[in-house]
Order: sequence, then structure tokens, then C-alpha cells
Amino acid sequence: MSNDSLAKIINRCQQGDEKAFGWLLREYGPRLYRYFLRTSGSADDAEDLLQDLFVKLLVKIGDYHHEGRFDNWLFCVAANLVRDHFRRRQRSVKTVPMQTNGSIGTVSPAEAVSSGPRPEERLETKEQLDRLQQALGRLEPRESEIILLRHYGGLSFKEIAEHFQVPIGTALARVHRGLKKLNKMLEEKK
Repeated sequence: MSNDSLAKIINRCQQGDEKAFGWLLREYGPRLYRYFLRTSGSADDAEDLLQDLFVKLLVKIGDYHHEGRFDNWLFCVAANLVRDHFRRRQRSVKTVPMQTNGSIGTVSPAEAVSSGPRPEERLETKEQLDRLQQALGRLEPRESEIILLRHYGGLSFKEIAEHFQVPIGTALARVHRGLKKLNKMLEEKK
């Protein structure tokens, strides 16, 4: 999409146009969901964070001045939401008792006869994603954030450099070093 077209859509959002806001949701929602999923490790948290982001966007879009950096601005808001989410979680760590209703270990017929990947393939994929999530959690928070913004947020190196207020070469080097560490951690786990 051209910068002018995006500026028009943002302008329409600022004027309260629901269709334009719906377009932003459809256009950016999947990338943001993947970013939230990788940062939180939970589909429920990712959905909550995505909802929170779009509520925040409704409030903040009026203050946004389009200069061709909407993706960067939006992912900065998303990164701040993630940081706040983890701060709140650390402050309110509680244990919740498990509730059972006698249906432990049951599977519905629809789940048993799935047309998707075979159970062993799903398990292998889940294990790989769990290893990746654990390795991301072992990185420094900035390293993890920069990798997630690049690979799940889809930000360019230039946008990452602007987000962290560093030269583009520094952004490139940080992504490279972070990926190298991540790869080494994943290789150790095999």
C-alpha cells in the first residue's frame, strides 16, 4: 500500500470511520497477533493483548501524525503493551487451583477425527515452538524484542533502528547476534 493511501485511511480513522478502522484491524491484526503470541507464549494472552492494542489505538489514533512510519509507531505501542503485561504479571503471580469436572482425558469426536496434521506432527511442531519460546525467554529482553519485531512484527531494519533509536548498522548487528545466540541455544537442546 502506498504511503498516501495509508495516510488517507489513518485520516479516516481519526475522523471516526469504522470501515477504515476495520481495514487497519484486518491489515495489521495477523502480524500483531503473531508478535503477541511469540512474546507471551499464550494464545489467550495474545488475543487479550491484540484487543488491548486496538482499544488503545482507538484512543491514540487522534494523536498520531502520519509521516510514513505507521508500522513502527504501531509496533512501538505493541511492544509497550507487552512490557506492561509482563510487569503486571510479575506483580500479581498467584496460584489458581485446578478445577475438574470428571472429564479428564476425554476428546471429542471432532478432535479425534481431525483433518489437520497427524497427532505426532502436531506434537513435534508444539515441541519445536516450545523450545523456541524457551530459548527466546533466555535471551536478554532487548535481544528477544528485536528478533520478535523483525521476524514476527515484520519491521524493517530501518524501522527497528528508529524504534530503538540506534544506527541501522547497530540494529543489523543486534538482530544478527540475537539470532546467532538463539540458534546456538536451539542446537544445544537437540
